[in-house]
Amino acid sequence: MRSRKTNFLQMVVLLSGIVYIFTGALFAVSPHFFGKVFFLEINEDWFMEIPKDAFMFTSITLARTFAGLLLTIGIAMILPLFDPKKYRGLIYFTNVVFPFLASFLLIKSLLINPLPVLIVYATLFSLIGLCAVIALLLTKGNAKIEQ
Repeated sequence: MRSRKTNFLQMVVLLSGIVYIFTGALFAVSPHFFGKVFFLEINEDWFMEIPKDAFMFTSITLARTFAGLLLTIGIAMILPLFDPKKYRGLIYFTNVVFPFLASFLLIKSLLINPLPVLIVYATLFSLIGLCAVIALLLTKGNAKIEQ
């Protein structure tokens, strides 16, 4: 039977997976729709000109590709739900390293342009990272006992 600490870790993993899947899928499918969901003003003329500008087209294409990667990472969060002790390494990288790195980059961008969507994601990723660190520390003893 699983402990409450392990259940907390699984809840953090599940919520991070949902955030990753939602964000990745939304942006990978359509950056335009992603902008509308977060009430970002998108000039239709400018958006239609992106394919003509090599730098912007490459940037958007790479961003959509990385959004697909985020979607895949979100789906990979299913593994720790079945055996959180076995997949602790995956949890460290996807729920601690990635969120804190993403939060750092988002906060750095917020200094240039404080958009609400960046604030939301910086906060979400920071919370995911913080909760994951706490959950991993709480379950550290359980992981050592069963190895």
